[in-house]
Amino acid sequence: MPGLVSIATPIFNTARFLPAALDSLLAQDYPHWECLLWDDGSTDGSGAVAAAYAARDSRFHVLGDGRNRGVSASCAAALSQARGEYLAILDSDDMLEADALSSMLAFMQANPQLGMAYSEYVEVAEDGTVLAPGRRFLRPFSAHDLLVDFITYQFRLIHADAYRAVGGVDAPMPVAYDYDLCLRLSEQVEVGHLPKSLYRYRMRDESISHASRLRQVRAS
Repeated sequence: MPGLVSIATPIFNTARFLPAALDSLLAQDYPHWECLLWDDGSTDGSGAVAAAYAARDSRFHVLGDGRNRGVSASCAAALSQARGEYLAILDSDDMLEADALSSMLAFMQANPQLGMAYSEYVEVAEDGTVLAPGRRFLRPFSAHDLLVDFITYQFRLIHADAYRAVGGVDAPMPVAYDYDLCLRLSEQVEVGHLPKSLYRYRMRDESISHASRLRQVRAS
């Protein structure tokens, strides 16, 4: 659907943080989005939180069959249901700035050769307090340098045609699925960097990026 942004939000036991993530979508100054909420077998009430938001706003769609598939498979399954011209991923414990979608869309529409664009981000504590600017985007983008460092970390907007052309998220990949996707996209499409912070990445000890750091390094 032209102009529609489809946002996948895989959920697994993040009931404490999910309202802030979904509230950040409701606060967007660009209204044409859908959020594909894939509950990956949560046991902490996350599914009920997602269902409450879906009852409140029809742009939220709760998906999933109650089984625990893992984040890669959940993200792939959610994006397989996307109807939008553009695709994005919002982790269920993170947040978008209010102008995230409008800023990224304006950037991509001003640069129609791009298949993907990424912004800058800030790191926040568990309670949402801003800690510091992220660092991954500091290296200027090149497909070669992306092999060395995950430059295109957050926030990313991907043209749906580009996403499908490279086969989408690799569902069986246990970790680093987003890095893998960006690497494959960089081989096929032009990638642009918007030098603006549009994403709040929550630092948590139990998050995948912390708890599975060694697995992520090996996969990368």
